[in-house]
Amino acid sequence: MKTNATFRLITGLLFSASVMFAQERNSIIPYSATHELKSSITTIVMPNHDFTQDIKEAEEFEKNGNYPRFARHFDINRTLLNSGTWTEVGKGDRIWQLKLKSNGALSTGLFFEDFWLPEGSSLTVYSPDLKQIYSYDYSNNQGNKLFSTEFIQGEEQIIEYFEPAEVRDQGSLRITSLSHQYRSVLADPCEVNIICTPEGTNWQDEKKGVCRIYVVEGSQAGYCSGTLINNTSLDCKRYILTAFHCGVSATTTNFNSWVFRFNFEATQCTGQADTFGANNAFTGCSKKADSGDNGGDTGSDFLLLEMTSTATPTWWSGVYWNGWINTNTAPTGGGVGIHHPAGSNKKISTFSATPTSQSWGGSTPNTHWRFSWIGTTNGWGVTEGGSSGSPIFNSSGLVFGTLTGGSSYCNSVQAGGQTQPDLYGKLSYHWTSNGTTSNRQLKPWLDPGNTGATSLNGSYSPCTATSVSLIENSNIMSVYPNPSNGQVNIQINLKQTENYNINIFNSVGELVVSKRIENSNGGNFEFQLSGQSAGIYLIEVVTLNFRETKKVMITK
Repeated sequence: MKTNATFRLITGLLFSASVMFAQERNSIIPYSATHELKSSITTIVMPNHDFTQDIKEAEEFEKNGNYPRFARHFDINRTLLNSGTWTEVGKGDRIWQLKLKSNGALSTGLFFEDFWLPEGSSLTVYSPDLKQIYSYDYSNNQGNKLFSTEFIQGEEQIIEYFEPAEVRDQGSLRITSLSHQYRSVLADPCEVNIICTPEGTNWQDEKKGVCRIYVVEGSQAGYCSGTLINNTSLDCKRYILTAFHCGVSATTTNFNSWVFRFNFEATQCTGQADTFGANNAFTGCSKKADSGDNGGDTGSDFLLLEMTSTATPTWWSGVYWNGWINTNTAPTGGGVGIHHPAGSNKKISTFSATPTSQSWGGSTPNTHWRFSWIGTTNGWGVTEGGSSGSPIFNSSGLVFGTLTGGSSYCNSVQAGGQTQPDLYGKLSYHWTSNGTTSNRQLKPWLDPGNTGATSLNGSYSPCTATSVSLIENSNIMSVYPNPSNGQVNIQINLKQTENYNINIFNSVGELVVSKRIENSNGGNFEFQLSGQSAGIYLIEVVTLNFRETKKVMITK
């Protein structure tokens, strides 16, 4: 999350390994532990490095308005052939082991190229005390032969590859780098977990497209947020939309180490929760387009990536390609931001007022949407470092911007900070306004057929015409009487059984009534607005595939 002269620095959790990772444990115990093997393991120690300068530079990097950095990558280039210890375990089966140590690390993570596990084999990474264990197998192959492991607390971890006789010499592993975590702080307490009710109730589809992004630039690493984004070809291309300031100087090699983690959520509303979705991540991407503005200096600060993995693990069927709207009209009726502030589990922040247009860098007007957050039942969601690039949704669940930065804080950080504004680069500006070539625009990628669509619904896979439609439909809702003295009847008629929302907004765009309907093809619904002021009210019905709006006059 960026700041500039107008907006104060946002800092927060880079990640707290003791909270995030101590609870995650794969149940598969290493072969060497279950068979009580006592073989000697080769140990490789990373070069001694004084992280004082890294910490100083990371702090300065944040003060200049950039995302928080927390880790340094060491190149190691270790393979099954040039390192480690092989041990024969009988019947032609064998294991390969290697211990890696980086002095003083809070935690370490591994990054691979030429990663391939044949069927029947397994890779396990674990702490020497076996308190943290992660195992991988054939199902974790990504197609692009890139891979990364979860972080292991502490300065040591052991890598163990089990290879059965029938696939001998068929596996390949090349560890290209080790990530050394050198700093960690806690997140602010006012954030609201996406699982909370009522804040997250109507956003359980959209959240499944939002991911945490492990960002690598040069030898340094940190966190941003982003979302899978749909396109009018309806082909489920794995496009990720985030902020350009998350990767201004990232190289092609750096992008091979970017990690996109989905379903990283708490299972309870309060606290950091007890468990998170493990292994729901892909490694590696390529850049398709960016704003070319150094991260918002003269434009809208967007970055469009395509994940290079072609794998389809079981969890992938549950992700969601979020929809979008590219018109430069301020959305009414409020909405939410969904993000990973400072790399923490997924959070939700809520706004109610109509956003206003503003520049970010100052030299180009109206590149961003500006608004402030509101308090809700379970907290007062704001944004922090690590929220950068996260999507902002209108009341219909469509992305209309991506976070550049701002000055919102929990009040525990600064009095009154919760009501300070944040700025999101406009998707309407991302569309064609940052430049005339395809590498500076969203349109060629999100509307490749040049349909002229101004909006598109989100979808689960497969992203086909039966599951996705251009927004705005007709004849699925009728409202009566109109005008009304307060009692409003809404008749819904759908062609199929769906989940949908009925929302009613007043003349200034404030949500006054919202009703969630599950597994229904329609019906008659009565709402009492006699307690509201006289005037025009907007009623909308929103399904996964359609949106329709009607106006009703309330008289007294």
